[in-house]
Amino acid sequence: MNEPDLQRERARQQALMAALLKRDEGESLQDWLAHPSARTQRGMQAYQANAGASAERALAASFPTVQALMGEESFAALARAFWQAQPPLRGDLACFGEGLPGFIADSEQLADVPYLPDAARLDWLLALAERAADEEADLSTLNLLAEVDSSQLGLALKPGVALLPSAYPIVSLWLAHQPGDDAASHRANARSALAAGSGEQALIARAGWRGSVLAIDSATAAWTQSLLRGDTLDDAMAAAGEGFDFEAWLVQAVQRGWLVHARRVA
Repeated sequence: MNEPDLQRERARQQALMAALLKRDEGESLQDWLAHPSARTQRGMQAYQANAGASAERALAASFPTVQALMGEESFAALARAFWQAQPPLRGDLACFGEGLPGFIADSEQLADVPYLPDAARLDWLLALAERAADEEADLSTLNLLAEVDSSQLGLALKPGVALLPSAYPIVSLWLAHQPGDDAASHRANARSALAAGSGEQALIARAGWRGSVLAIDSATAAWTQSLLRGDTLDDAMAAAGEGFDFEAWLVQAVQRGWLVHARRVA
């Protein structure tokens, strides 16, 4: 295909995407088809509906807590509004949704649910953790803890490990919408935490192939954030403060699979 043909094809594809994202299907089709037929218009309308439904399903898979908090009908309306405002930029719809927490935060209609943006952020970090690279841990490197000064040593956390501090009880809300026999108890805890105005700090990781969430205290959150920045153990300990129990954390990190390796920091 020569350059003029390539340019025409790019223009056609851009016009097609513009047509798909228009709310007034008939008018938008006139922009890119010289002689649109009724059959073509019906096909485009069906294509738009299918694209919106696909985006809705993809967002429901990535944001199950948000869907549970809003209800299926309201979430479907949110998903379609988001698709119109910020359409997918990649063919893999599993990657669609990064901007949804911000979209929710900017929505006047959802301002009366102030914890919803952070619930969406937690859902998205979980989705990222489940898609993160599977990096094998080398726990033999922990021998460096006894051999290298802590000012020259760091700990690498596995891909997908993330921290989310919130002014709202986001871990309790997440637990309240997980299946299981203790769901009722978790829902009661979440209601109590919301009523008390409690905030929580969530540690997100992957357990096997599923994302996991754990509420952690401020010292552990500061320690984790420091490690995620690539700081030395000395810097991380300073950030965590005197009350931080490194040995207890290390046992938990090994058991839960958060660590990749210890490493020298230049």
